[in-house]
Amino acid sequence: MLRRLLYLPLSLLLLSLLCFAFMQLSPGDPVEQRMAMQGTRAMSQDPAAYFTRYRRLATELGYDLPPFYLTLSNASLPDTLHRIVVATQRRTVRALAVRYGNWPATQQYYRAVLRLAYHLPGARDASITAARKLLTHSAPAFITRELAVLGGADGRDIRAAFTALVAGASPSTTLWPRVIWHGTANQYHRYLMGLLRGELGISYTDRRPVAQKIARALPRTALLNGLALFLVYLLAVPLGMYMAYYRDSTFDRAATFLTFLGFGIPSFWVATLLANFLTTPAFGMDYFPSMGYGDVPPGAGWWMGLRITSSHLLLPVACLTYPSLAYVARHLRAAALLQLRQPYVNTALMKGMTGAQVLWRHVFRNAAFPLVTLLGGLLPALLAGSVLIEQVFNLPGMGRLLYTSALARDWPVVTALVLLNGLVTVLGLLLADIGYLLLDPRLRLEKRRQL
Repeated sequence: MLRRLLYLPLSLLLLSLLCFAFMQLSPGDPVEQRMAMQGTRAMSQDPAAYFTRYRRLATELGYDLPPFYLTLSNASLPDTLHRIVVATQRRTVRALAVRYGNWPATQQYYRAVLRLAYHLPGARDASITAARKLLTHSAPAFITRELAVLGGADGRDIRAAFTALVAGASPSTTLWPRVIWHGTANQYHRYLMGLLRGELGISYTDRRPVAQKIARALPRTALLNGLALFLVYLLAVPLGMYMAYYRDSTFDRAATFLTFLGFGIPSFWVATLLANFLTTPAFGMDYFPSMGYGDVPPGAGWWMGLRITSSHLLLPVACLTYPSLAYVARHLRAAALLQLRQPYVNTALMKGMTGAQVLWRHVFRNAAFPLVTLLGGLLPALLAGSVLIEQVFNLPGMGRLLYTSALARDWPVVTALVLLNGLVTVLGLLLADIGYLLLDPRLRLEKRRQL
């Protein structure tokens, strides 16, 4: 048990690495998204002010730091490349440094282009436009063509810097590997420390803390998935056991057909049909409410609250339950069939025990291991399945939050939900290990013998 608990921090650390890598590789520019959310004027209206605001906000968010503790690079690249916070400009400078292998000359060229693009008063509009194009292009042919536009004094420094860059090229420096150690001043360390403090970031869409949005949606999804998990085991256990006990009977064949059918039909398709036919008056079957978890009036009794909430959750819970119910019942049937063929079953029957007593006192205990094993996978599976179910029935839970956040590219919310789902998976596996010890005392006896 202690060993499993010691594995938990390591698992969460690896999961945080995956989530951070996902944030780094996700499309879009988080700084631009934050600026658009704050109502910053577009770049076409005032490019210089936009660039200044971009750099200031990127520094506040920590995007001027290196991504990780160390960087695997080559001798042509410096240890300060991450300070160029605009991603397109950083890629351009990196490509030039690798192509020519001369970082000091590359730096001088970049500073000259940046000065003309945003900070040189009195420059011609055509020269400024050409310089801004050079900030995002590294092809020599394109640079040569744009330098022809930079006539006169506007482009004198840029032409001189590019000439020095080409003349001082040393491509051989890219052959020498280099490991750059950044220490704790990096983005991942900042992200990890925030996780330890319970800070999951700020949402790009509404500037609310991610933890606050998850805390509001978590109880609703926990209720939905908790009811589904309870019904799965409540119905699958007797169904699977009696399917095995009455094997090859009409009941077994009918239940086998229904479980195969339930496992094969997509739950989101069934949810869409139920939502269209049973929650709208168009087909004359407006039996259930179609949206939300239900609004309980202030001062209402517990019975009214239960009736309102249950009427909203009946269809979503049913759609979330039946695929897992079929899956668990099939596994339990197979395990119970193996146990029914064991000699101890005949021995118990010869001692005068009834079939029901043998089935539930002996067979079920030995066949229950698949239930424990499946528990570790059912928890995250139900959470993943509730994404579409909550969207179909318009339930404001974590599944719908994940769906809407992914569409809006709100990556802090998405990665936080992925991290939470991984935590649920790890806890499910831990519960499965505990369940093994509770079901089979021989496992505990073996541990004592080893001690």
